[in-house]
Amino acid sequence: MELAYCGLKCDECPVYTASVSKNTAEQIRLAKEYSTDDYQFSKEDMVCFGCHSEFTSKKMCGDCEIRKCGVERAFKNCAECTEFPCSLLEKQMGDSSDSMNRLKQLAAADRQAEG
Repeated sequence: MELAYCGLKCDECPVYTASVSKNTAEQIRLAKEYSTDDYQFSKEDMVCFGCHSEFTSKKMCGDCEIRKCGVERAFKNCAECTEFPCSLLEKQMGDSSDSMNRLKQLAAADRQAEG
């Protein structure tokens, strides 16, 4: 299971799964679903191979502050950070989202393993 810095399971993300499976029809459908009157997505924007990939879609994740932080600090995910949970993560993910809870479990397991 690939995990994004924020704790999202990549295989649960429709953009990731459409990209990995090269499902062009799904990418087109997602672009239409995610578009609004103010912000339009194209099929080319619906590409993601995970936060740890060198390629990111500018519109989807290119400006993600959580990803930028994780890349700079060279962590696998935010649970590895000594500042976890930080205000950026709490602001973006909320305190009780599935992703945040997943990270909390990982952080607790890491601390327990460190003894």
